[in-house]
Amino acid sequence: MADLESPITTDLDLERDGKQVSYLRVPHSRNDSAWGSILIPITLVRNGPGPTVLFTGGVHGDEYEGPVVLSRLSRELEPEQIQGRVIIIPAVNLPASLAGRRLSPVDGKDLNRVFPGSPSGTMSQIIADYVQRALLPLCDAVVDLQAGGYSLRFVPYISMHYLDDRALTERTFAALKAFNAPVGLIIKETSGQGLIDYEVEAMGKVFLCAELGGGGMLSTETLRITRDGVYNLLAHFGMFCEPLPTAPRPEAAACRLMEVPDPSYYHVATVPGVYEPFVDLGEPVELGQLLGQVHALEDTARPPQPVAAQQPGLLLGIRAPARVERGDCLGVVGRDLLFHQMT
Repeated sequence: MADLESPITTDLDLERDGKQVSYLRVPHSRNDSAWGSILIPITLVRNGPGPTVLFTGGVHGDEYEGPVVLSRLSRELEPEQIQGRVIIIPAVNLPASLAGRRLSPVDGKDLNRVFPGSPSGTMSQIIADYVQRALLPLCDAVVDLQAGGYSLRFVPYISMHYLDDRALTERTFAALKAFNAPVGLIIKETSGQGLIDYEVEAMGKVFLCAELGGGGMLSTETLRITRDGVYNLLAHFGMFCEPLPTAPRPEAAACRLMEVPDPSYYHVATVPGVYEPFVDLGEPVELGQLLGQVHALEDTARPPQPVAAQQPGLLLGIRAPARVERGDCLGVVGRDLLFHQMT
């Protein structure tokens, strides 16, 4: 399977200096277009030797900070500003982004659950395979700009995983702090395999994932945090030949270092209904404190199901729609990271 060529083609020359704006052409045969394609925009900005950084957005189609900021970056960034190579894919899951849905409308899959992908698989698997084999080996760092989508809202954060490789941990942690989101988070995932994160880390490269808002919305503040973070990282990797085009506001608070070390920091609905929150996003919580309760609208005689904090800390994420099903994530709590833990 790994020996098969990718069906994705492009006229982009990844080794050529200058600025190239083009497409990844993904074959997509359908009823109204037998030899049709999905054209995923991609921009390459290169100026001589130096680091290579890949920025991706729109891995889920209902997350918007990445596509907006990276579309702007693809227009603004010029070769003479940098040393090295920047690869920009504002909406890597273009079918989902055009539909405004988390999952691809072509194959119903979550692009960030199918890595390393397959060149003979479905649309999402083909895209993942191309990124895995054609782009990741070139990179020194990969930055995936996500958000909470329709179903979640987050305190804007930049995150990394707990890593066994000490040197990679130090490089990644330094980049995380340089992004300078309101929260820098070290996280234990609960979503299983298939994430691009694990593929990049297995190659010994820096990987960061940002969660920058949610609820299917944009704000001026999350867009500012995202744009400043992107430029901060380019400066951190020593890629700018010119002064920073933008910088954090002087009054911006320093990145608060936090962690989500195990599944007990995630809170899920055990019954369906309507979730009534008692704690707002970004507020502190104590162990056992009620985060909210779930109402069963079809049975008003039934008491609401309480949701208590399983850990003390800060409410980093919260369910966006009030309607919930059994198993939906209602909240994520983070705790402050002791500085010596990552240095």
